[in-house]
Amino acid sequence: MTVQRTPEERIAELARTFPSSLVGAPGIKPWEPRNLDSWAASVVSSGERQAACFILAVWDSGSAWDCGHFDLMKALSTWDEAHHRAFLTWAAEPWWP
Repeated sequence: MTVQRTPEERIAELARTFPSSLVGAPGIKPWEPRNLDSWAASVVSSGERQAACFILAVWDSGSAWDCGHFDLMKALSTWDEAHHRAFLTWAAEPWWP
């Protein structure tokens, strides 16, 4: 029997695949997108901000997040290999809650 995960569990799991940027970031566990947004809009690195913006865009691309919009080119130019891998794994089989 397959256990269905909630959208909140799935997005938190996706966020944790961005190892140095989002593990331990506010709003990941428990999932509170506004807390993640506030954190990402504060003084964080460009890579951290883009990782958070990506997760928030997957969660709700129609919202105007305080941290801004996800910028793929900026993300790819600042992320390390582990972050590229996390993004590409999602992109190979994208999903949205």
